[in-house]
Amino acid sequence: METTPMQLIEWLLLALLIVLAPAWEFRRGPAYRARLQADPAGKVAAYRTTCIQLWLPTLALLALYWTGGLSVAELTVRDAPEIGRLLAVAVLILLTLYLAASLRSVARDPAIRKQTADALQPLAWMLPATRREAIWFIGPVSLAAGICEELLYRGFLMQWLDGVMPIWGAMILSSVIFGLMHAYQGLAGVIRTAAIGLLLAGFFVASGSLLLSIILHVIIDAYAGALSWLARREETVPAGPLEAEQRHA
Repeated sequence: METTPMQLIEWLLLALLIVLAPAWEFRRGPAYRARLQADPAGKVAAYRTTCIQLWLPTLALLALYWTGGLSVAELTVRDAPEIGRLLAVAVLILLTLYLAASLRSVARDPAIRKQTADALQPLAWMLPATRREAIWFIGPVSLAAGICEELLYRGFLMQWLDGVMPIWGAMILSSVIFGLMHAYQGLAGVIRTAAIGLLLAGFFVASGSLLLSIILHVIIDAYAGALSWLARREETVPAGPLEAEQRHA
């Protein structure tokens, strides 16, 4: 049977998600980390590039979906009991309140700020420390990651895999692939993001709503950016004349 242009684009998207993106991230990871560690001022440019890299395949996916050329019938919904959706909404509300309280504690308590900054040190090279970086990370980057990654990895890839294997297998495999896509963060980053991917996959399956998973993903990423900025912003504040004199005394 002849392959249509739409089918070809879908297969290219699958190849990008499963093979090409992870391979690229493995290859560029060390140099990417070294560059940002050597030049933290390059973070905003890296954030812009990340947004572009996320939106391009997502727009291709949406074009396929809207023209009826996608083999996955639905990207954003699954069959799930109403109680699952209600519990998911409750979880989102409680999590948002908890994370807001956490940020408030970090902002108010110098000791907690120091502990948080130390805990985030392994990821300091990629997380925001200045106001401008925080605006980009909490805004465009978190929105792009939440919307695009959920559409690509949970809405598309997981549901496509669900057509060829049990749903639990699709959840695990799509989460592993999602983790590998973050290979530039190192092995710990792969494991961490794969675990988050599995959490998001379970959230989608339990609630039946990709929108709720998108909101959860955005909240997680925005919290990470806000936490980093609140904990580390003092590192980027220039010392006043008296402080500078005391440091060199």
